[in-house]
Amino acid sequence: MEGADNAPSRLQLIRSNHSDPMPAQGRNCEALLTVLNGRVQVLIDHVRQLEDRVEQIETTAVNSSTYGEDEMIKAGAVSIDHAARRVFVKGREVPLSPTEYRLIHQLAVNSGRVVLHRDLLRRASVHGEVNPGNLKVYIGRLRAKLNSASEANCDLKAVRGVGYRLTA
Repeated sequence: MEGADNAPSRLQLIRSNHSDPMPAQGRNCEALLTVLNGRVQVLIDHVRQLEDRVEQIETTAVNSSTYGEDEMIKAGAVSIDHAARRVFVKGREVPLSPTEYRLIHQLAVNSGRVVLHRDLLRRASVHGEVNPGNLKVYIGRLRAKLNSASEANCDLKAVRGVGYRLTA
């Protein structure tokens, strides 16, 4: 009958475990996760700030050292007067939107090399108007404008799953 004497105490133990929705160990884990999530968010913010700073440095370096404000950028049939923000194909001016200009500028500066989707998105989008879903649309419009101006095929190629290349 030893088990019968312990029955009420076991019942009380079971009731006490069910009345506390979260044992102390669970509360400690939840508190730890809250702290870790806060720290992860701070790290994400720092990484975004660093990415923005790196982009500013890269843009400044490209614009100031490689191509001065008064220089022309040439990539095949495409010429860009960066100071005037004008684009020419075979000597004929092509009117572009600001976003299209930023795209062609980035592609021309990296002529012959693949520019990754993420780099185009980061450099071409000022207010978030270019996103992964519509980058292809902007590139299509840009390609159409460049081709109509030159009456020939523009050498703006898609590298599937990677980015785009403007060949000279």
